[in-house]
Amino acid sequence: MKLYYSPGACSLASHIALIEAGADYDKVKVDLKQHETEAGEDFYAINPRGYVPAIATDDFGLLTENPAVLTYLSDLNEPALAGEQRYRLLEWLGYIGTEIHSGYRPLFGGDSDDRQAKAKDSLTAKYRQVVALMDGSDWLVGAAPCTADNYLFVTLLWADKFGIDLPDALKAYKKRNLDRAAVAQAMREEGLIEDG
Repeated sequence: MKLYYSPGACSLASHIALIEAGADYDKVKVDLKQHETEAGEDFYAINPRGYVPAIATDDFGLLTENPAVLTYLSDLNEPALAGEQRYRLLEWLGYIGTEIHSGYRPLFGGDSDDRQAKAKDSLTAKYRQVVALMDGSDWLVGAAPCTADNYLFVTLLWADKFGIDLPDALKAYKKRNLDRAAVAQAMREEGLIEDG
């Protein structure tokens, strides 16, 4: 397998999942502004959508889009989520992608101050909704972290970057994620934290 990633982007969720699965994979850093790989390849020639995550699999060729990639990677973990837990995973991936991730567009895109302020207010409300939906659980699905937790965690890193006030429950959740060995390893490999 080969993971196309950009440091700190949503592809970090896939990177964490690959480490947790013990998968054999290569990673290729992508400059999303230039749409080039670190070797100078045109990323649009690899992924016509032009963004990460993208993962080259032996099973299906290139997979893109967080719901597909993170579900595929979830299936690599033993035991894979099944039954109701699988559907809860998909439910969370949908919510995080459509309600939270997309809510960051005005902030990443450098929109007007007014649009950015509205985006921050909306994201604050969405994060409060996450806490309500978690209903006191440590993780989104079941008793252990899953790929949806990886995805939500990445958005919490963005919340710090843009000064979005998080509920205390999500601050504690973020710390639980930071304490996971695979999270620390992926963040080190992407240059987001130093060794130590």
